[in-house]
Amino acid sequence: MLLPLTDAGRLQSQETGATASPGRVGSQRTAAAHAGDTPREVLSDQEWRKVDQSVDRGLTFLAAQQQPDGSFPTLPYAQPAVTSLCVLAFMAHGHNPGTGPYGEKLSRAVKFIAECQKPNGLIMFVGSDEPQISRNVEHVVGVAGTYDHAISSLTLAELYGMNQSKNVAHLQNVINKSLRVSLEIQRWPKKISADKGGWRYINEYGQNDSDLSVTGWHLMFLRSARNAGFSVPEQAITDAVAYIRRTYKEDYGEFNYTTSRSDVRSRGMIGAGSLALGHAGFHNSKEAKQAAETLLSYSFDVYNDNNPFPKRDRYHYSLFMCCQGMYQMGSPYWEQFFPRTIRAVLAHQQPDGSWDAESFQRDRRYGNVYTTALVILAVGAPNQLLPIFQR
Repeated sequence: MLLPLTDAGRLQSQETGATASPGRVGSQRTAAAHAGDTPREVLSDQEWRKVDQSVDRGLTFLAAQQQPDGSFPTLPYAQPAVTSLCVLAFMAHGHNPGTGPYGEKLSRAVKFIAECQKPNGLIMFVGSDEPQISRNVEHVVGVAGTYDHAISSLTLAELYGMNQSKNVAHLQNVINKSLRVSLEIQRWPKKISADKGGWRYINEYGQNDSDLSVTGWHLMFLRSARNAGFSVPEQAITDAVAYIRRTYKEDYGEFNYTTSRSDVRSRGMIGAGSLALGHAGFHNSKEAKQAAETLLSYSFDVYNDNNPFPKRDRYHYSLFMCCQGMYQMGSPYWEQFFPRTIRAVLAHQQPDGSWDAESFQRDRRYGNVYTTALVILAVGAPNQLLPIFQR
């Protein structure tokens, strides 16, 4: 589970981040494995070295892509979410802003993220500068904005919680404003009662007012902010977890994208549901265990392929959610899932250190910086350097 909201808990996360040797996280990974009852023997020492070397090449690729304004390249309406995922990827492997070989680059990235906050508290690069959040926005902005806000807010909260020093003190106001936005969106009226507690898009779109994908990111932000010492209503987290449990479909043994649409399933949503329940301490719940069993019947062996869900699945997004979710589930699921998956993924890293852009056409436009960051975050699950993903 996440660290408790105590001074000791915050100190532990600070020490974890401070002691990490950039690019070399073997000792932290071993300690985390024992703490989570997950054997290190899931990979051999030689395979772990290959993982570390692959990550180093991937981070070198990401660093080379950074733009002069501190962002990492993608479409404007996917900012600053993609830049935030890149920052998290570096942090997940022991690199932090202001220190080490990537310190200056990460500091510029964090500055870019924070400066994307609108007067109304929403963190996104495009969109209105009005003082109040409006749902009267075009579809693509409304869809992207809720992800931009949640992922970026999570990144800033993780950074703040790991290093509560004068270097990040200026983020306190940014995070407080972000919290108000997330809580406001969660409380927006829902057309159906089953959507209570969840999040969806900023604009009104479709039958549902909540979905598992968006809700998972906002819930991570709320938990990260609370762990970092911010005031987060317990009811908001309780309601979000209850919503996520309602997305579970017993007939399939999987989590669904929404509560009301009967068959919008994917590996990514199985991972997202498992990750959320793991964070909430429900590792042993019927839903979490059955979902993990179901996920083991699927695979990531065919790289960047949408099967077995050709209409809905995203390979790299699903990879990230499933690696983090299965690590939360622990043994016996983790050792059955991770080695097979990681071997398939590492075999398809490009010579420049990147991974291909998403094959799912709707997400391919976000580019290979986005997918590379997701892969690096996925393979970093055992490191346990980001408090939000600690077991």
